Amino acid sequence: MTHFTDENTTVTSPAGAEGGTSVDVLTRGGELIHFVPANPAEMEYLITELTTLIEQMPAKMLELNERRYECERAWSRRRNTALAQHAKNNTVTVARALADVEALTEMEDLHNAKAAWHYADDTLKALTSKLYGMLNVNKGVQAAYNGYGGRR
Repeated sequence: MTHFTDENTTVTSPAGAEGGTSVDVLTRGGELIHFVPANPAEMEYLITELTTLIEQMPAKMLELNERRYECERAWSRRRNTALAQHAKNNTVTVARALADVEALTEMEDLHNAKAAWHYADDTLKALTSKLYGMLNVNKGVQAAYNGYGGRR
């Protein structure tokens, strides 16, 4: 299991979804969201790093989405198989309840996969917002260094 944590959220990825690179990109993204540059050189570094991570995120989100649908198929397969077995001797309501209990592990994996994908999606949104903010601040810093009105 892998844990993604920021100050407000803890997300656990499903067992077997240890993509490695997905975790690295998300961890690095979380670090950069909270990084505050102290000078123009650090700002340029931050803008470069944010751009690189934003370019890598779609591939990682695709991996997480594939895992999410894989978990959904496993849960559906397990639940429907159990439902078919229990429907022979029980009412539909009881059969559904028994099938849901048998498929709890798959449902938990599905929820964890969804949470990991949503965490990545929120991280991408935060990285994009941070990048736009840094680009705006950088524009102001450059204008201050070049004098008001740009080049002379």
